[in-house]
Amino acid sequence: MRVIGYIDGLNFYEASKDKHWYPAGWCNWEKTLAAYCPGADVSVRYFTTLYNGRDQTRVRRQKLHLLAMKEVARAEIVYGSCRERPITCPVCKAAIQCRCGCDRRFTEKMTDVNIAVHLLEDAVDRLFDRAYLVSGDVDLAPAVHAVLRRAPESQVVVLLPPESVMPDEFAKLERTFPRRSIARHLDLDRLQRFPDDLPRQWA
Repeated sequence: MRVIGYIDGLNFYEASKDKHWYPAGWCNWEKTLAAYCPGADVSVRYFTTLYNGRDQTRVRRQKLHLLAMKEVARAEIVYGSCRERPITCPVCKAAIQCRCGCDRRFTEKMTDVNIAVHLLEDAVDRLFDRAYLVSGDVDLAPAVHAVLRRAPESQVVVLLPPESVMPDEFAKLERTFPRRSIARHLDLDRLQRFPDDLPRQWA
């Protein structure tokens, strides 16, 4: 069976960073998806945006993670765009600062569209038998619906971050396309991490 994983990197990071299972962020997605379908031919497309803020620790951590995704998990990295915008009052539009003194926020752009386009193109080109979409972003539901309509032999499994709310849109897809559309929370028991000593190996 041919399997392609479509990983919404920032969506998973934002869902996990304050949780007890945060170490799941150091995830080898190739091995994790292989644990869902042993013996399958698994490839990974990892969608993310480069952080361009002032926190150099975060910059180094992301670079290390992306290196592991490329060299160890053999993932294709697909980049979106990070836009910096001033923080303003929603009423008067005056510039404001948060408690730490930051007066800007970073917004990820193009990731949803990149995932949707790759998912649909790969389905139409019959590159996979089963796709795993790792994201809790309900904006991707129309893309899943399009894949299931245009590629009737394909199956799409949505893996949501643990402890997140199951969107009605994904549940509805399960009812509309039984056995071909599946939505579940990521099983942490199947999650495979990169080696903890990998940062030291590459230091």
